[in-house]
Amino acid sequence: MSTRTPVQRLLLQHNGTTPLTALLAPYLRQSCLRHQPARLFSNTNTCNAGVRKKKSFAPRETSLKQPSQKSFEVMKKEQMKNIDQMPNDVGLIPGTFIMPTGNQLPSLTQDFKTRYALEKHRIWLRMKEIFGRHYMGYMHVKPRADFQTSKIPSISKDLYTEMYTSFSQGNLAPIMPKLCENIAQSLEARIHARGPNTGMMWSLHQWLAEPKVVSHKYMPMSLEDNKDKTQQTTIQQVVVRMQSLQSLKMVKKVKLGGKVVEVMDEQSSQASPKAVTEYLVVQRLCKRGNMGDWMIWGTTTESDPNEALADA
Repeated sequence: MSTRTPVQRLLLQHNGTTPLTALLAPYLRQSCLRHQPARLFSNTNTCNAGVRKKKSFAPRETSLKQPSQKSFEVMKKEQMKNIDQMPNDVGLIPGTFIMPTGNQLPSLTQDFKTRYALEKHRIWLRMKEIFGRHYMGYMHVKPRADFQTSKIPSISKDLYTEMYTSFSQGNLAPIMPKLCENIAQSLEARIHARGPNTGMMWSLHQWLAEPKVVSHKYMPMSLEDNKDKTQQTTIQQVVVRMQSLQSLKMVKKVKLGGKVVEVMDEQSSQASPKAVTEYLVVQRLCKRGNMGDWMIWGTTTESDPNEALADA
């Protein structure tokens, strides 16, 4: 009995004229279909699966090159490159508390509990501000930070006067380098909103009280360079209470004899000076160890007692 397989017998009978692939095709197709298992996660035929090309150690070239992943340190250094372009207006530092005054301040006799809680909250925040300011300014920054605490009231006076003088004249160019972005845009919009040939005349008659610092915060913007204390990025933000007697009058520009002159509006000319209390926010940014000048962030209002105690 012959032990040859059908394929071997077929090869012995091959006459050389018919291609071998044509003779063997039926057997190969039947073998493939008979032994093919189910493959749930691939559409590749089992007969072709596992077929490998000659192994090569040359680098592969893909049609879509994947970007290499950056390390955390590299990404951090790239963010530091943008600090020089960081805007000056970074907002009011969270936790800024301005003690209410006048009718907004709870009475000691009528609402002693709320008043006591507010006084306690104010004292606690001031202690935290003083400790945090000196700890950061002396321990984490070199050279030691100069807070200019004694100069802040006079600096605030000058900035306050310059800002409103330039605003009333409709020309912010002299004060623009000392204004943060949002307050500058706000003042410009108010100037453009004035009617044609209309101006303002602002007068500060006297200071009713010396400017008083009601909040003084100093904090780091980031600690990415904590190993190099000369490259810290910090912000010093101070809220100053400004109390003054001032007046604001409207001026019309008219032509008289070929010249443009300013004529006081009749209604505003009769207005008497008013006592005004504002809370001016001034700040300094230190970017990578380079301390900037004092700038005006804007103005703010007294804290709401209920909101302040709720956040405490």
